[in-house]
Amino acid sequence: MKQELKNEIRLAVFWILGAIMISFASWILGHLNFVPGTTERSYFFAIIVAFLLILFSGLLWIAVAVGVSENIKS
Repeated sequence: MKQELKNEIRLAVFWILGAIMISFASWILGHLNFVPGTTERSYFFAIIVAFLLILFSGLLWIAVAVGVSENIKS
C-alpha cells in the first residue's frame, strides 16, 4: 500500500513537472524576438533551450503514461 502511494505521488510530480516545463518553453518561445542588440547565438540558444524543455517534458509525460498503464495492468 505504501509503495503504491509513493508511485502515485511520483507520477503526479512528473506530470506537474512536465506541465511546468511546457509552460516555461512556451513562454520562452512566445517572448522570443530578434531585435537590435540580440545576437544570433543568444537567439538560437533560447530556441534550443525551449526545444529541450519540450522534449524533456514529453519524456516525463511518456513516463507517466507507462506508469499509469502498468498500474492498470496490476
